[in-house]
Amino acid sequence: MPQKHVLHQMSIGTGPRVLLVEVFYGGSHKQLIDLLERNISGCSVITLPAKKWHWRARTAALLLSQIVPMCPSYRVLFSSSVLNLCELVALRPDLARLKKVLYFHENQLVYPVRQDKERDFQYGYNQVLSCLVADIVVFNSTFNMESFLSSIPSFMKKIPDHRPRDVDLLIRPKCLVLYYPVHFPDISRSVSPVEHSGMVQHRWSQAYLQLALLVM
Repeated sequence: MPQKHVLHQMSIGTGPRVLLVEVFYGGSHKQLIDLLERNISGCSVITLPAKKWHWRARTAALLLSQIVPMCPSYRVLFSSSVLNLCELVALRPDLARLKKVLYFHENQLVYPVRQDKERDFQYGYNQVLSCLVADIVVFNSTFNMESFLSSIPSFMKKIPDHRPRDVDLLIRPKCLVLYYPVHFPDISRSVSPVEHSGMVQHRWSQAYLQLALLVM
């Protein structure tokens, strides 16, 4: 019996401008994609189930290169940093021309492990490569961004010899922080003006991420 790939896909109308990709569609990754899909008109979404994270990080790019439809109307490609974006755009040159937005829920350079020797170099290296081919790199907190960028020089020293230099300086100009967008129900009638102002600020974070995808 041939192998079946489990794929969640939504196509909205014709000629979508934005392609949302998530190869680990679960938890906060799922919540973000669902929120963007609800609030961005003219987009299509392709996701893979949130199983076997390590294999998604290693192999999802090849599968996506085969299943993402050719679409001349695409202008923006959004993905989380689980995907090896570098591999995907190399396999699909038509996607390389898009504005590529890479979102970091977490980064593998400082992701907690019991001992540093247990850290798999390739996962962090893939994220570095993905940043280099992305046009915009979005982090969900300043700590996430700074811990990633500041760890790159020491991370590259793990390479035995002929190490690349100043990689963090190439990536930093692309980076920005947009706090994780939260969708709140309309409860303005039951809260004070001050409380409502706080809610509006959270909604602005959602609107700003949408703006980043479409016009930055």
